[in-house]
Amino acid sequence: MEIYTTITNLTKRFPKIAVVLGTFDGVHLGHQKIISRAVELAKSMGGTSVVFTFSNHPLSIVAPNRCPQQISTPDYKSELLADIGVDVLLNIPFTHDFARMLPEEFLSQLARNLNPKYVVVGPNYSFGYKSAGTPELLKSAEQQYGFKAEIMEAFEIDGTIISSTLIRQLIKEGKVADAAKLLGRPFKLKGKVIKGEQRGRTLGYPTANLAVIPDLIAPADGVYAVKVYTSLATYSGIANIGTNPTFNGHDRRIEVYLFNYTGDLYGKTIGVEFFEYIRGEKKFLSAEQLVDQIRRDICTAQEYFCNNCKVM
Repeated sequence: MEIYTTITNLTKRFPKIAVVLGTFDGVHLGHQKIISRAVELAKSMGGTSVVFTFSNHPLSIVAPNRCPQQISTPDYKSELLADIGVDVLLNIPFTHDFARMLPEEFLSQLARNLNPKYVVVGPNYSFGYKSAGTPELLKSAEQQYGFKAEIMEAFEIDGTIISSTLIRQLIKEGKVADAAKLLGRPFKLKGKVIKGEQRGRTLGYPTANLAVIPDLIAPADGVYAVKVYTSLATYSGIANIGTNPTFNGHDRRIEVYLFNYTGDLYGKTIGVEFFEYIRGEKKFLSAEQLVDQIRRDICTAQEYFCNNCKVM
């Protein structure tokens, strides 16, 4: 997949484009359906599928106080889009100039730089100044700009419409298993392992520590059954999110204990997939009580993975 970070004229290099427009935070099942349709249309005409999206959430510019935490980093979003089969990612910064662009101006730029044969959007897609551009306006511009617009229907599971907003709420509540059903995969955080206080090693359960990034959503404080991806292998484990109140901690972080792992991951990038909520974070009266609970948490996680062998 080729990636462009500025608005680029792609018409000469890619004369037959099917473009899909949207923010696509999390690349959930609904997004996947929309994006897959653009990939399908591109293949049907021997052309190129293009995702036109933003590296930052539009609300970070137009209403910073209402900007949600993101489900996926730009890099992880790129990985997910490539897995779907997207040919080209146009991943540009959303700026104040872009926010002031009228819907007609946006369509004109789209035609000038991409000249798409197909434009695919979801039912709630909006574009242009104050989100004045609607799917209906896009549809009405077909003849003027020479493309065919496809407005996809909302995607539902068990009567629930999938949305990034709902997924964020589920993750914040610790309902990671429910979020996974809507994402089509476990919720995943990636980050570089940072130095901890080595307390886990003293207790007999050394952990790899990740910082909680304010702009990225993280599950509710508590303990989870997780899968950990290193550059060499995948491990089952447990993760604690919180401030470590037993030792009067203050900084919120993610502490991950990997089953059957010996080594040092400091400074290395790992991915952590959250499968099941085990319990809330708790302040224990002693280190011995904490160790006893860690043993029980490990047994709970191992039992979960044993009973759900398809996620092993």
